[in-house]
Amino acid sequence: MDHGSRRDRLKEELSLVNEIFKDEVYAVSQKLAKYLGREYTFKVADPTEIIRSLRKEPPAHYLLEIDSFKSFELSLRNMSGYFESTIFDAEGYKWVMSINLRRWGDNDATLYISLHLKLVQKLGHGSSVNATYKFFIYDYRRKIYLVVQGSEVQRFDDIQNEHGISRVLSFSDFTNASNGFLVNGCCMFGVEIAVISTTAQNARLSALNAQRCNKHTWVIPNFSECLMHECTCSSPFTKEGRSWELWVHPKGHGMGLGNSLSLYLRLKDLDDLINGRKLFVHAELRLKNVRNEPDRTGTIVVWYTSSAPSWGHDKVALLSDLHDPQKGFKLDDKLIVEVEFKHLYLMKENSSIGMEMSNCQG
Repeated sequence: MDHGSRRDRLKEELSLVNEIFKDEVYAVSQKLAKYLGREYTFKVADPTEIIRSLRKEPPAHYLLEIDSFKSFELSLRNMSGYFESTIFDAEGYKWVMSINLRRWGDNDATLYISLHLKLVQKLGHGSSVNATYKFFIYDYRRKIYLVVQGSEVQRFDDIQNEHGISRVLSFSDFTNASNGFLVNGCCMFGVEIAVISTTAQNARLSALNAQRCNKHTWVIPNFSECLMHECTCSSPFTKEGRSWELWVHPKGHGMGLGNSLSLYLRLKDLDDLINGRKLFVHAELRLKNVRNEPDRTGTIVVWYTSSAPSWGHDKVALLSDLHDPQKGFKLDDKLIVEVEFKHLYLMKENSSIGMEMSNCQG
């Protein structure tokens, strides 16, 4: 027996061992997870689980049509290895799809269609490709594809260059005319590959503690003098290390122009919002009522960016209500406005997540 035949036989035997002992392996992995304190409150999918679905679209990378499966079947039954397709390109690599019929285990007399995927190009020492794959079988009757895939990402390298699914479909189901996979001796198998890139763009959303002194109140004296101007703003104030201002338009702005008081919260310090960073703000803007009647409020739930540093409400209170002494919004020509920060989150793009993950681990 030559080296290649022994290698194929060894792979075959390893696959058989995995099939026979897969339940025991899964049980051990669950016990190990529990020992490590990482047991979930829900059941994680068995890594040996096969996922089946239906799809109208053909596979993106390779499709093999066999027009005389009967003679092809005889060849498969007499092969010690797999029938390999022609080489095809997918995701920047060269592959072959292989087909065979297999029985697994002494107690399982069922014959199965077995499909595998092999990376045929050399990667070099230490290099590997992580990928998921889907196998396709065409249903001629319903004009649709049966899609079969495993639940795990597989690593392909120069040592372990082949992975697949040993029990794609029982041979009896495949040949059953009502299923439509084998019609007039014809059938089609295909594969679609997705290489998992390690160059994903990263981002991190970090919560800022908005619960510490999360309110800022601005008392505007001599409010009647503000009516001479389009807008007036507060002195800068600091929350969570950032400088803010409250802006009031006493005659209204935007949709509120001429009919309502407008109130806005402006982020004054934009130095932190560079390189794609942005600040998520959940806050309430209030026009305070001095008679213990309900305040007029406007909620903002928005992203602050370098190009959008100011948010608020055009219509916080009608001007008729604002200037009505019975409504209680002005006292001795003073107006009180307030902002209360509920939640603040900073989004950082291109963050080194892998380097910072230890901060999140318990």
